[in-house]
Amino acid sequence: MATSRGLFLVALLSGCRVELGPPGQVATSGRPTVWIYTAIYQEQVDQFEALANTELPDIDIQWFQGGSEKVAQRWEAEHSAGGSPACIVATSDPSWYVDLTDRGLLLPYVSPRALELPRAWVTPTFAAHHIDLMVIGAQNGKPAPTRFADLADPAWKDTFSSGDPFSSGTTFTTVSAFDQLHGQPFLEALDTNGWIMAGGNSAVLSRIQSGEKPVGIVLLNNLLTKPGSAQIIFPADGAVPVPGPLAIPTDCPEPDAAKRVYDWWMGDSAQALVVKSRMHSPFPGMPAPDGVPPLDEIVLAPLPDDFAARAAHRAPDLRARLEALQR
Repeated sequence: MATSRGLFLVALLSGCRVELGPPGQVATSGRPTVWIYTAIYQEQVDQFEALANTELPDIDIQWFQGGSEKVAQRWEAEHSAGGSPACIVATSDPSWYVDLTDRGLLLPYVSPRALELPRAWVTPTFAAHHIDLMVIGAQNGKPAPTRFADLADPAWKDTFSSGDPFSSGTTFTTVSAFDQLHGQPFLEALDTNGWIMAGGNSAVLSRIQSGEKPVGIVLLNNLLTKPGSAQIIFPADGAVPVPGPLAIPTDCPEPDAAKRVYDWWMGDSAQALVVKSRMHSPFPGMPAPDGVPPLDEIVLAPLPDDFAARAAHRAPDLRARLEALQR
């Protein structure tokens, strides 16, 4: 399996200068600083920071945490102003990484461990270090839909919400999946049925618990963070997998150290922490978070391998259509 993936990457990377394999050693005179800009939750940042400080003591790792759109906006502003200090970007909007790749703003690098990933999760410039799942949450003790498609049924009118796709990378990725799989008519049907798009996944869970909107399109991670807070429904028409990409921007002032951090995040100890943090690891054979099945036992939305590229190229049009729905 690894051989076939290696052959795929050789073909994919043909004509593109990509650094593959262990990076060079970081200079020993002083610790290089690697800034990580990430959208994982602060609680998870704290755990990864503690592990990295133990396992990479010769690298000074600094963190900026925010929502995917906030991270992207900060990085874009810094880049436009002359350069960002970020050496690792780790958010939840794969389409942004495609856009950065198209603009030549990501360092081509494939971590050796990434060769073990399924084809959909690795590219010449970024690879998934975790997989979030967008599922359905519902108020305890109340009826619940079994499919995302059910949310367009009048039986569920005015009962459901999602995060704001303009500020939540996981929500935008999910709406991009709905758009690619079902088209504009489905988005319009959701809107007609009272779809509320507001806040992040935590806000969706709060609305479920309060009964304001007892059904939600929400991340599995948020539901697992508060056990018993709501019903977890793995949709029969497929949970939406939201990969969390890692990438090294070309602005990075310490690329060799950044590659070491990248490789560390793909390694066994960091991947075990991914699972402990209630996310699925993208690597085959890794255990699932406590209380949920592994990825290969969950029905996933049938997204194409080039989903992220399609999402990136259709993003401006999709955002315009969503703005029109919100009016």
